Amino acid sequence: MKLFLRRIAIISSLLIPEKIIDTKIKQWLIYAGSKNDERIWIGTRIFLSIMMGIIGFLIPFSVIPLLNIAFGLEIYFEPLVQIALMIILGLIGFLLTILLFYLHISYAIDGRKKMVEAILPDFLFLVGNNLKSGMTPFYAFRSAVRPEFGPLSEEIQIATQKSLGIDSFADSLKTIANRIDSQVLVDTTKFFSNALKSGGRLAQLIETSANDIKQTNALKKELISATRMYTMFIIFVVIIASPMLLAVSVQFLNILSGIQLQTAGVSTSGSGMGAAGLAGGGLKITPDFMKMMGYIIIIGNSFLASIFIGVLSGGKIRDGLKLAPVLAIIGAILFMIMLQGIGALVGNF
Repeated sequence: MKLFLRRIAIISSLLIPEKIIDTKIKQWLIYAGSKNDERIWIGTRIFLSIMMGIIGFLIPFSVIPLLNIAFGLEIYFEPLVQIALMIILGLIGFLLTILLFYLHISYAIDGRKKMVEAILPDFLFLVGNNLKSGMTPFYAFRSAVRPEFGPLSEEIQIATQKSLGIDSFADSLKTIANRIDSQVLVDTTKFFSNALKSGGRLAQLIETSANDIKQTNALKKELISATRMYTMFIIFVVIIASPMLLAVSVQFLNILSGIQLQTAGVSTSGSGMGAAGLAGGGLKITPDFMKMMGYIIIIGNSFLASIFIGVLSGGKIRDGLKLAPVLAIIGAILFMIMLQGIGALVGNF
């Protein structure tokens, strides 16, 4: 079975150009600390994305008829509309799955990077103390390796092992930055490698670098704290203010429909609710339609707000996208609760 799945993954990977696999995908896996084969990794995800695209393509044939039977609905489409809907849902299923896999590997890379940048000053201080005690640079780095330093310890061990062969210790240090996507680590290893070749007060240079990195990390934390109020305001608007206003709009249409039924004798819609006429009766908006639009607006606002939060806090859109599902779920639940609450409140009057 494993051999069969492996072959499927390899065949699926043929859909991706070899240049992209060798340059992009392989480097992503290295940055993420994954030891998986790049072709198996991307092939498996392409195959799963195709499967999700096929599921989305078949929804009009499978899910919608079941909904009609289960809930007594009458959802039908013209042939051309149905074909267009199938294609759109298939593309959405494929692209959304690809996006989720990309975000997963991106979060793994960023998580590894943030962990290294957070512990790098402590590691450098330890190396500086080892140098002051009389150790050589090689043993100072090797002795500073601790399990709590996580991926940085792993990369230092790999670099020190390489330096035992034909590579020099200064050149081996530069390879650490090739496996972790951190510009801070790149600058630090390059700076120390050059200082190691030219000589000088290595312990003092390392401690100075550690202090600079520590101050930079502190400034980043202060920046995030300074924008926290803006973030809280955006979250409040998305999960509380918007659902409340939308719930009020739905109940307003309910009241208006009841008034029209009593005064003008407007017939009720198929769902048992009246229709509010706009623009002289040209456009009809029912409370059910407004309720459906409320859920769509909440989901859309959640994604837009998460993008803005990501840019505001970390400068990257993908940093905030992981908040979108949480905001959408909370907003939808509160919308349902407010619909019932405002409806009961209006009914009492």
